Amino acid sequence: MGSLENKRVLVTGGMGYLGAFLVKALQREKAIVFVLDKNVKPSAQAFKVDITNAKEVKNAITKIKPDLIYHLAATLNRERNFDNFETIQKINHLGTFNLLEALKEIPYQNFIFTSTSEIYGSNKAPFHEGQIPDPASPYSLTKVYSENLLNTYSKTYNKNFTIMRLFNFFGKNMPTQFFIPQLIESLKTKESFDMTKGEQIRDFLYVEDVISALLLAAKKQENKRQTYNVCSGEGVTLKQLVKTIGEVLESNCVINFGALPYRENEIWNMVGDNSKIKKELNFTVQYNLKQAIQEVVG
Repeated sequence: MGSLENKRVLVTGGMGYLGAFLVKALQREKAIVFVLDKNVKPSAQAFKVDITNAKEVKNAITKIKPDLIYHLAATLNRERNFDNFETIQKINHLGTFNLLEALKEIPYQNFIFTSTSEIYGSNKAPFHEGQIPDPASPYSLTKVYSENLLNTYSKTYNKNFTIMRLFNFFGKNMPTQFFIPQLIESLKTKESFDMTKGEQIRDFLYVEDVISALLLAAKKQENKRQTYNVCSGEGVTLKQLVKTIGEVLESNCVINFGALPYRENEIWNMVGDNSKIKKELNFTVQYNLKQAIQEVVG
């Protein structure tokens, strides 16, 4: 397995939730880490760049000259309508193209792209990497576009890439717009919590396990131009998840199941098959669901 020590590693979206964890992990691996993000304070290793601006991206890449790239920068709008499609497309798809174009003359070792489990849509669970994508939202549609762009572009210019399809994950200090931190806050304050009936089945990973998978994608040099599910391989209904978190917190908060409607085009069973990433990258899940919850609320 390869070492990341002294490798010049670029993380786009490095100021985001997952990006911040990844940057710290790469620093522990003694990599030379560079961040490209529109919200970062500029420094020698941090570049304040809007990924939709091709000139800004090119100027930053020319200075960084990365050995490895983690492309996390994206807008996470998961609405089931096309009201903001132009913006989502510009950031997620065109932004990826701008980055690839800027890197064209750079002899990098690998380009690691974070995609999403949402690209599987109505496919039969457990989802596996060989299934034909059926994106459930404009967001996941742009991720499919970007996956295809990365595949075609990289083959055209003889570049390496790895696509990591991330399933649901959570961790400490997660932004409050996500389901689990909203739920935990209500359980702690004993405020009532409105949600759907909770029949959806999801596959959750603790954020540290996601980071482990991302590091393995860089270290395992022989597995290039591959796509991997980053998931636990186990499903839980949201209703059961709520009960488990409530038990850990010993909370008697009132949960109003069915107070909210399901989303249009809801994915009912979003569980992944992680056999490929286990076999080829030696990935192992270190935290089961209850352990992960205890880490977050402990």
